Amino acid sequence: MEPDEKAKNDTTVGDHSDENGAAEVTASDEERDISERKAADPRDVDIGVNQDSEAGDDVDMAVSIIGSSPAIVKLDAEVDQKGEMDQDAEIASETGDPGGREIDIAAEQRPEVDQRIEVDVEVSEDDGIIIVEIDAEVEDDVEIESDLDVDVDDDDEDSLEAEIDQETETDGNVDVDVEIRDDLDAEVDVDIAALIKTALLGAVDVAEKNDATDIDVALYENAAADGDVGVIVDLSDIDA
Repeated sequence: MEPDEKAKNDTTVGDHSDENGAAEVTASDEERDISERKAADPRDVDIGVNQDSEAGDDVDMAVSIIGSSPAIVKLDAEVDQKGEMDQDAEIASETGDPGGREIDIAAEQRPEVDQRIEVDVEVSEDDGIIIVEIDAEVEDDVEIESDLDVDVDDDDEDSLEAEIDQETETDGNVDVDVEIRDDLDAEVDVDIAALIKTALLGAVDVAEKNDATDIDVALYENAAADGDVGVIVDLSDIDA
């Protein structure tokens, strides 16, 4: 079984300042009168925010029986995946003295991944037939939260401050219960490999061209929970 579930959230925000200095956030570029814009501020500012978040899950389960005894294997597997994305973008722009430009960009990214794996194995005998019952449950909860603040103010000189804070929290819990009944000489080996990983990337690019300032902020978050569950039941010491 290889369930693979992904959730994506892409956000693009643009910001333009009008002649009164108020911030206006739109999904696409808005045309304005060129003469009015230059009268207030000869320098235009474009701010683009790109948010790309992804949460993935990959769980593999395998069962092996060793021995010649007749056996019946019952496998009950349940995979529960939850994903939540939350991004906030706040952009403020103030125009006044066109002699300079001060730009502050601050981003915070907080992915959190919780994974719980529980495996129950029960070996019993019924009329000479070995019954192996396996109950495996994998539960994943992925939550990604991002906040972005961009402030553009006029100052005496051009300056740029960019700060990206990243904080990751992961939690894994594995529980295995094996029960061998009817005094059977069976051995059960349960091997579980659980991997939780997150990747946080951020980039800020500022370009000056023809009295215009272009600011591009890209945030990428990836959170993945990977689990491999292997159960080996050795019945070789049980008389056929």
